[in-house]
Parts: sequence; C-alpha cells; structure tokens
Amino acid sequence: MILFLAISTGLVYFNLTLKGGGDFYVHWVASRGFIVDRIDPYSGRVPALVQQLVYDGAAKAGDEPYILDTPLQILLLYFPFSLLSDPQIARAIYTLILELALLGLAVQSLRLTDWEMPPVFAVLFVVFAGFNFYSYQAILEASPVLLLGFIYAEILLLLRTDMDELTGALLAVSVYFWEVGTPFLFLVCLRLYYEKRTRVFSGFFMSGAVLLIISFLGYPGWILPFLRAVANNLRADFGFNVFVAFARLWPSHGNTAAWVLIVTLVIALGYEWNLARSGEPRRFYWAACLSLAAAPLLGFRTEMEHLAVLVIPLALVFAIIYQRWQRFGAGLAYLLLLIALFVPWAIYSFAFNRFGAIAQEITFLFLPFFTIISLYWIRWWAIRPPRIWTDLVPRPNL
Repeated sequence: MILFLAISTGLVYFNLTLKGGGDFYVHWVASRGFIVDRIDPYSGRVPALVQQLVYDGAAKAGDEPYILDTPLQILLLYFPFSLLSDPQIARAIYTLILELALLGLAVQSLRLTDWEMPPVFAVLFVVFAGFNFYSYQAILEASPVLLLGFIYAEILLLLRTDMDELTGALLAVSVYFWEVGTPFLFLVCLRLYYEKRTRVFSGFFMSGAVLLIISFLGYPGWILPFLRAVANNLRADFGFNVFVAFARLWPSHGNTAAWVLIVTLVIALGYEWNLARSGEPRRFYWAACLSLAAAPLLGFRTEMEHLAVLVIPLALVFAIIYQRWQRFGAGLAYLLLLIALFVPWAIYSFAFNRFGAIAQEITFLFLPFFTIISLYWIRWWAIRPPRIWTDLVPRPNL
C-alpha cells in the first residue's frame, strides 16, 4: 500500500508537467461551470474557456475546438473533479486514474486470452500497452477512451462469469464515444438478446434510468443543447477518417477506395456478427475484437488516441501466434509486438515534421489495418478449440 501510494504520488507530480489535457478540461470546465457559475455546459462559453487553457487563446484552423458532446448523464461522472478549483491538479488526478485504467486494460486484455503467458511476454505486453504511441496520446489528452477500453475488457470478462447486472451497469456508462465502441456494443447487445440474458438489460436500464433522472432534475432541458453541440462537433474540421486519409494518399481514387473499404468492412462485420451472436464464446470474442479494430475505418471522424482500445484485440493476436507455431511462434509474437510498438513512434519521430498530414494519416491507418490483417490471419485458430493432443500440452515458458 505504501509503495502504491508513493508511485501514485509520483505519477500525479509527473502528470502536472504534461501539456494538453483538452479532453479532460472540456468536461471539467463544463461540469464546474454548471455547478459553480450556472453556465449551460453545451454553450459556446465552454469551448472558449477550454481553448484558453489548452492553446492560450482561440483555436486555429486544424486545432480541436473542444465542443462538449457528452450526454449529461455521463457528464455527471465528472462532477467530483469539478469540486477542485485548480484545473491542473484536477487533470493530474484524473490522468492518474487513466494510467491505472490503462494498466487494468493491459492486464484484463491478457486475461481474456485464457493464456498462461510467460512472465517476460506479460511484462513486455504491459510495456507495449502503456507506451505505444496511441496510449501516449490518450494520456496527453487525458482522454476517457482508456477508461472505456478498460470497461470494454471488463464487459467481455463479466459476460463469461454471468455477472449480468454489473455488465448492464457498465454498458450504461459506456454509451458515448460512439465512433469508438458502437460496433462492439452492438455485437454485445445482439449476443445478449439472442441468449435472452434479461438481467443485463435490467442492469442497463436501471443504471441508465438513475443517471438520466438525476440529469433531468439538474437540467431539465439539456437534450436540445446537447444535440446542437453534437451537430456542431460533427461539422468541425478536426480528427481522422478514411475519406480524408485516402484522399491525401491517393488524390485521384481516394474517395472510391474509402467507400470500397467501408462496404467491405460492413459486409464482413455483418457476416461475423451473424455467426457470433449464437456461436461459441471463442467466436464471439474474436468478432468483438474485429468490431473494435474495424470501428476507426468505417468513415466516422475519430481521433488518434481512440486507437488505444486496440490493445484488446492485439492481446488475442499475440497470444494465438505465440501458442500456435511451435518452432517460431514466440519469436514471431515478439517481433510483431515490437513492430506495433515502434513503427508509429518511428513515423512520428522522422516523418511528422517532414511530411505533415500525410505522415499523420499513415500513423492513423497503420494500427487498424495491422490489427484487422492480424485478426484474419489467426481467425481459424482463434475461433476453434484445440483439436489434437499436442494443442493441449502446455508449452514451456520462454
């Protein structure tokens, strides 16, 4: 406990030195303004104050506008931080929670694989989860996507243990950042409906109803301002999507290529969802991983830090590769992990300043494509249980 407190204190002091933090500040300014100054959290005053904190002035072309588009029942969860008057201290404490969630995301992602991994690989995977380019961006922005990733992993684990009410409660607090988790959550709900697990939906509706009632008691007319904020945020020229990325990489045919990719992914997801809704748990797990990996490529605007949730499918990829190929599986798993860790950092270090937007688009596309290709590579082994006795014999840890 003393060691944990010491490490946590050190991380808080480290977090005070970080730049950015806009994803947290937009929620802190909105919740504190609503409680203390009675400011409409969806008004234009909130992004103006956040831009002052992040940019020391108004946002310029290409900067994130920080328009709050979080539903009020989710914003309630930020109200405890609004009691802190210093935004830097509030952000440092919140970032500590994100760092702990990131550690939990890495550990729970490995647990999902049902693999007794070698200690060396387990440590290296945790290092990968914590220090890859996308997780680092999420920490810099203080993005709640790390909490969402941890919740997604917990949902998959809880579904295996029949803790249905708690699963429903977690679903109730994860229904935002739709560009990150909508395909995943749709598959989970499809599976639950097919299995008639009504207790999950009871937990979801009870938890959601409590949050909604509190939100309407505090601000009865928040729905319309929230929808206007969502529309304004959708019109903002910020973030990444495959249309812009492909147009920059292939100006002549980028738009067509983007549509071909999206249609292909939608067909693939529909096919896999149809099999996974009633299939073996292994098939459902693999399809859930595919849903997370495909989400950034479906044409919706998203952000670089949102790719941090792909830690979940990558754990499955590395686990299957390590176990399946007796002679070189371990080495191949280590190699792919290092590629996923260092390639984005290499592009960032050597190409961002030289090639600008093109390098950023390549960095954005790299991890989803890497993950989807890897998932289809291991698909046959991932969705089928071991069939021969050599598959069941434990391999020595390396």
